[in-house]
Amino acid sequence: MKKKKSKKSYQQAIKWIVASVALLILIAGVGIYELVNNVDYKVSSRTSVLKKRQKNNQPEKKTVGWLRVQGTNIDLPILYAPSYNFAYETEDFAWTEADYKKLNNIVYISGHNIKNLSVKPLITSKNHHRFEQLMSFAYYDFAKDNQFIQYTFNGENNIYRIFAVAFFDGSDIDLYNKKEYTSEKMNIFLNNLEEATTYRYDVDVNEYDKFIALDTCTNIFGESNNTHFMVVGRLLRDKEKAKKVKVIKTEEYKIIQNEMKGGDLDDEA
Repeated sequence: MKKKKSKKSYQQAIKWIVASVALLILIAGVGIYELVNNVDYKVSSRTSVLKKRQKNNQPEKKTVGWLRVQGTNIDLPILYAPSYNFAYETEDFAWTEADYKKLNNIVYISGHNIKNLSVKPLITSKNHHRFEQLMSFAYYDFAKDNQFIQYTFNGENNIYRIFAVAFFDGSDIDLYNKKEYTSEKMNIFLNNLEEATTYRYDVDVNEYDKFIALDTCTNIFGESNNTHFMVVGRLLRDKEKAKKVKVIKTEEYKIIQNEMKGGDLDDEA
C-alpha cells in the first residue's frame, strides 16, 4: 500500500517546479537577448522597397540593389546603367557597373558628392542627400563608431564590415569593373588599400572574401586633383557577428589631417 504524500511535500514540489521554470525562462531570456542584441549594427530590410522600385525599372536605368551606410543618411537605390550619363542627374541614387545578376566578389558603387567637397567636409549634414555624408568617414571618431554597410541585392540584406577608408587618384580605381576579380587582382586591390588606408581596422581579409567599395569625389587636395574618397567593406563571414572592432589611425591619417586644417566649409560643385 502506497503512502499518501503530505500537503507539505506537495507545496515543496510546486515551489521547486515554479523555481525551475522561472530559472529556465531567465536563461532563455538572456540567450535571446544575447542573440538579438549582441551586435552593433541592426539590419533594416530593404527587400520590399527594392522590389517596389524594380517594378518601374527603365531599360537604361535598372535598379539592382539598395544601399545603407551606418551613421549616415545614405539609404539609396543602386542603379545599373553602364551607358547612361549621370553627370546632371538630380534624383538621389548611386550606381554600379558590377554584374547585376549576381553578387560579385567586388562591387564598386559610385555616388555624387555635390555639396561636401570642402577640405574640411561636414559631418552628417541634413542638407546632404546623395554620397555627401560618406565624407564623414574622414573623421576618426565617426569612423570608429560606424563600421557597417548594408547592401540589399537579389532578396538578401548583405552586411559588410568596413576595413579601409582611403583617398585615391581617380585613375587608380577600377570603378567600371563589371566582372569578378581573379585572386591575383584581388590581392593587388587589398595591398593598395593596405598602403592607402587612413585607419587600421582589426579585421582579417583575404582574396577569397567578398567586398564592397563606395566611391565619391572630393576636393580635399584641391580642385585640380582627380581625388576620390573610398570606403571599403568585407562581407560578413558565416556566423560572424556585426560587432565593432578596434580602429587605429595610420600615417596616412596625419597627412589628411594636415590638409583638413584649412579650407572653405561651403565648397560645392
